[in-house]
Amino acid sequence: MYRIGRDACKTQIITLFFCFFASFVLLADENKPGGFLDLEPRIEVFQGDWDKADRPDSSAKGWTRLSETSFRADDKREFIWLRAEISKTELTTKPWLLLHPYIQKVTAFVDGKATTAEPVNFWSNPEERPLPHHFIAIPLNTVDLKPSAQNHTIHIRVEPLFHINTFFYLLNERELVHELNFHTALAFSLLAIIAIMAIYNLFLYFSVRDTVYLFYVAASVATLLYSALLTNVQVYVVDAVNAHPKYGFIFGLTSFILHVPLFQRLLDTRKRFARIHRVANVIAVCGVFLLILSPLLTYDLLVAGWIFLAYPMYVGALILAFRLAKTGYRPAIYFVVGWIPFLFAVTMTSLEYASFIRPTDWVSYFIPAALSWEMALFSLALASRIKILRDERDTLQAQQIEVSEKARKALERSNRIKDDFLNAVSHELRTPLHTIQGQLDLLREAPLNREQSDAFRLIEYANLRMTRQVGGILDFVDAQDENLLSSPQVFEPQSLFDLLEYEFREAARAKPLALAFGMDDSVPGKVFMDGLMLEKVLYQLIDNAVKFTPAGGEVLVRASRLADDSVLRILVSDTGPGIPDSQREKVFQAFKQGEAGLTRRYGGVGLGLPLASSLANALGGRMRVLETADKGTTLEVTVPYGDVHQSEFHDPELLSPGAVNQVPRVLVVEDDAGNRMILRKQLEHMGVISEGVQNGLEAVQAAINEPWDMIIMDCQMPVMDGIEATREIRLKAPANLDTPIIAVTANASESYRLQCLEAGMDDYCTKPLRMDKLKCLITHYAENRVVTRAREQRGLKGTLIDT
Repeated sequence: MYRIGRDACKTQIITLFFCFFASFVLLADENKPGGFLDLEPRIEVFQGDWDKADRPDSSAKGWTRLSETSFRADDKREFIWLRAEISKTELTTKPWLLLHPYIQKVTAFVDGKATTAEPVNFWSNPEERPLPHHFIAIPLNTVDLKPSAQNHTIHIRVEPLFHINTFFYLLNERELVHELNFHTALAFSLLAIIAIMAIYNLFLYFSVRDTVYLFYVAASVATLLYSALLTNVQVYVVDAVNAHPKYGFIFGLTSFILHVPLFQRLLDTRKRFARIHRVANVIAVCGVFLLILSPLLTYDLLVAGWIFLAYPMYVGALILAFRLAKTGYRPAIYFVVGWIPFLFAVTMTSLEYASFIRPTDWVSYFIPAALSWEMALFSLALASRIKILRDERDTLQAQQIEVSEKARKALERSNRIKDDFLNAVSHELRTPLHTIQGQLDLLREAPLNREQSDAFRLIEYANLRMTRQVGGILDFVDAQDENLLSSPQVFEPQSLFDLLEYEFREAARAKPLALAFGMDDSVPGKVFMDGLMLEKVLYQLIDNAVKFTPAGGEVLVRASRLADDSVLRILVSDTGPGIPDSQREKVFQAFKQGEAGLTRRYGGVGLGLPLASSLANALGGRMRVLETADKGTTLEVTVPYGDVHQSEFHDPELLSPGAVNQVPRVLVVEDDAGNRMILRKQLEHMGVISEGVQNGLEAVQAAINEPWDMIIMDCQMPVMDGIEATREIRLKAPANLDTPIIAVTANASESYRLQCLEAGMDDYCTKPLRMDKLKCLITHYAENRVVTRAREQRGLKGTLIDT
């Protein structure tokens, strides 16, 4: 629909232009015949030796019949004299002499008497002329003549500044008014078309923001001024009576120079005709130099230079446009349609100028009419060019979208492969680590000699460090993908410090160095935040501090609460080499260390501080280098927490000895037989009854058959995974709708933890699962479940709540 409307608009513009111009031609031709008296057959020109302001004597030799109406000024003759005989009746009925508007200074004499006080100049102000108009009309009835004279002699003195080809018409006042009104309307209508096209395309520039529209507007303005000079209507606004006519052609040269980049854009010469594009640039530069030198050049040299530059450009552009038009390039088609009339007009003007054709009052409109037509068609060519560019842009955008979509799908596929690979690696690494940790927990209570105890501690420390490193790498990948999400729960800060002190005790003793933990009294006993994530942050910082602190040094971990704020502030200080000021930002970049060679000297890959910083940010806190010197560094971690309000309900009957004698029953869901056996042995050591199944489908059936106090659920299992099994239990097992389900999985990613919690699990633990962590789970979930069921059985209400 848009294309139909646009094509209809183009057709209307072309049709209106032709109708407009044709109507003027027909109107002019309809009113001109029979009314005008053409004096050309009677005109005689003086060819003798006479170069004076006074007219030659009528008897002087040299008067010859006018053979051509073309006159050129030369160095030997300043004045050109012409004469004609008319009757008294002709002078009375047609008292106005109408000459070509290009004719320069002219004076008319009737029987030797000047009809005007001053010569009429074609660039003079209309108010200073006998008739205020841009055409040269001279009255012949302003002098006193002999009443008895039946014939009169008209002398015309011309002072040409350049070549002129003119006509000589006698007409009456009515005919003169009609003729001058017609030419005024025609001239200003042609200029209006150019001005409208310029304004229209200026608005298009502000809409499209393509510089080609600026070239069009500039070329239109120069063309408008040039056309005003060609039709001589500039005299209504500019009084330049003493200006040389050659300055009018300066605007034509300017219009030509500005048309060159317009040609280049319309015909796309930069891409299609690179060599011709460069030649056009050279022609434009030569035109600029000619324009600069124009005040110093004579009129003939200026015209010759213009023709030398312009005609090859005009013809060459038309040839290129024909070649492109054959390919269906629409801007080139409009260019050809608009450019051929201009070349025709230039040719006709040149022929008239050289007296190869008869002079006519239409010659001043050849080029302006062609230029207005050209600018209208060029405007359509620009619109077509913009349409092509938009189509190309839309096609390119569609291709880019397609490429982007393919890249997005490839990236998603790559991410899925990466996630699957990491999950597989995590599962394959953590599963044997879980087996090792379980055996270590069972061996911890076995009687060992000193040598066996030392070996046990080294194995336990190596297993713990391996577990931390695997978890750190997976956390770092989540941090890079911005998948780190905290899962706040109630935990005890002091218990976290005790755990970290236990983990690093062996490393500190091996160096040796002093490792001390301090907790300010202002820190609450229980806080609500993601304790597991905070544990990972502090592990990385303490591990770094222990690594970089030399033997005999000291590592101090202090915790306090910011005044009047629920923010935990932890400082980790060491007496290591310190961090130079220039390296403070670098240490938070992945795979970077403070100085070259530190990797070889201290080990590690440079992930500790970047990972700790990302984890701290995920907690809503921040980490920074508080102070550093040559003998140590202090890192500060600040994380917000939620306050925990404790309320207790005491049931003497339940808390008395023997009140609750039920043993917790735990269902262990684990596909690995070795891990399943270790978990059940650990539970047996705690006095807990357990049953084991090897996949999610068996777990759902066991949950439907009987109630359980807690379910330990592995996630990656055959037949049915743990997440799907949890959803089925919550929907289909009435006896276990609110039974605590704990995820014990080898997948340590934060996104996977969220999936487990959203599926209905109550807690999430990663393998390997230590004995003390398992005891905490049994106490917190299974025994509380036993107490709750006992209270329900005895009809008691109320519970022990940690909020």
